[in-house]
Amino acid sequence: MCFRQPPQQALSCRFSQVLALCLLMVTSSQAVVLYDTDNALANTTAPTGIYQDSGWAYEGKFGSFLGTMIGDQYFITARHVGPQGSSFVSTADFNGVADINYTIDSSANGGAGFWDIAGTDLRVFKINETFSTWAPLYTGNLELGSTLVTFGRGGPRGAEVVTDDPGPPVADVLHGWRTTGADGVARWGANVVSGIVSSNVGSLLSAEFNAASGINEATLSPGDSGGGVFIQVAGQWYLAGVNYAVDGLFDTNNTIDALEFEAALFDMGGFYVGNDTDGWNFVNNTIVDVPSHMYASRISTNSAAILAVMNPVPEPGSCALVMLAGFMALRRRRSLKSSLVA
Repeated sequence: MCFRQPPQQALSCRFSQVLALCLLMVTSSQAVVLYDTDNALANTTAPTGIYQDSGWAYEGKFGSFLGTMIGDQYFITARHVGPQGSSFVSTADFNGVADINYTIDSSANGGAGFWDIAGTDLRVFKINETFSTWAPLYTGNLELGSTLVTFGRGGPRGAEVVTDDPGPPVADVLHGWRTTGADGVARWGANVVSGIVSSNVGSLLSAEFNAASGINEATLSPGDSGGGVFIQVAGQWYLAGVNYAVDGLFDTNNTIDALEFEAALFDMGGFYVGNDTDGWNFVNNTIVDVPSHMYASRISTNSAAILAVMNPVPEPGSCALVMLAGFMALRRRRSLKSSLVA
């Protein structure tokens, strides 16, 4: 299932790559995989330089995953990560001071405890306490071509993935790395929004994992689901997406043999993409790299629905009562005024 055709091939990071730890066979987008390094300590502190204030402070731990604070009592994450306990934690790593534990309001939305944004993988939770800071939502349509910063939890990249090309000029050609088990450490990485994809879970932002060094080039793997994706507009960083999926699974053949693997490939050429159940698609091995993609649920197309959760419109009956109360109060003031004048 290659997500080069809309998301079913994408390992909704749920399904094979579901960023959710196997729920995890939904390939759980692991803690951000970096092109430059396999150092497990890389990018585990707040971004600086051109990426400063790009969203790190708005993230929090929700069970084994991340969520993003988006209102004084609300945070958003990926629906497919499922139940993750009754708390959301803004850790000292994120806020720079100390761990702050917030409890989820289990009575919210009639006792559901959360709101699912229809037709998407987005889920909004309400807490009992109050956040001191939260991310502004992106509501425009200028994501394409924007630099993005993404956050997630998981492990660093694993073993190299190579093709055994016979003869000169080279034999083994590097195409990327296998992904490893999530380690729960929060990391960040950067990329560029290269496309907007329609899928059965709504509009998704996509970004290519390219062989580009020195710019924190990253993609997702198990454990990254639910983390925020931010873009900068006019000097301000906005929440533009929530980590959802990556391309995969991968295999060297199209037979049912249980040998498929999850990987962060900057060149899918020469490999099959899909799974044993739904079938495989072969990616031609050309001179030009065919990069895999990461995907994030798009905020802008769902911002109205998200804001409606946080700022519900009063019931018509309640509005009528408020208006009636105001009218009665006005009549009382007029009567009092008349008596005073008299």
